[in-house]
Amino acid sequence: MRVDIMIDIEALGKQPDSTIFQIAAMAFNLESGEVISSFNKKADLSKDKNINVDGDTLVWWLNTNKELLTSLLNEGDVSKEILLVMFKQWIESHFDSKDDNRNVHLWGNGILFDNKMIQYQLEKMDFDYPIHYKNDRDVRTILDLASDKLGVSEKELKDSIESKDLVEHDALDDVKYQIELVCKCHQIIMK
Repeated sequence: MRVDIMIDIEALGKQPDSTIFQIAAMAFNLESGEVISSFNKKADLSKDKNINVDGDTLVWWLNTNKELLTSLLNEGDVSKEILLVMFKQWIESHFDSKDDNRNVHLWGNGILFDNKMIQYQLEKMDFDYPIHYKNDRDVRTILDLASDKLGVSEKELKDSIESKDLVEHDALDDVKYQIELVCKCHQIIMK
């Protein structure tokens, strides 16, 4: 059975080795938007010796929502390495069988950020990336295609999704929003 997973990470930089401090994901049905299961964990950065921080990302966080950053950093309870291993195990729990990952599709809001950062850091720890090489999916691509089909701007299409109760840049809320957006775009394209 096909399983789509939406991921969003919060990190202290934009480089592949930047420290990730929150990983949120939801397995969902692409047709209905129904959530099958969810993952939301935060790292306790005080447990790590090597933190990779981008100065401009830190300044961005402080100028965007320093209260949220403080809250997220204070809620962590595992090392950044354990966070990645727990996420990998959660993804693997959705495989059709132990060694068959072809049914799982990982959506990121830019596969060269979320997906690539997860892949890079898992491989750096000598773990395989748990997503089949054909199954990375990009929110931005489907948004581009759906907005072209409707003849509206991407911003107009994004603004049509209700997000009043969601906190922007909290990875779990970003995942919820991105699932709604992807499902709507999928319906538009499939019409």
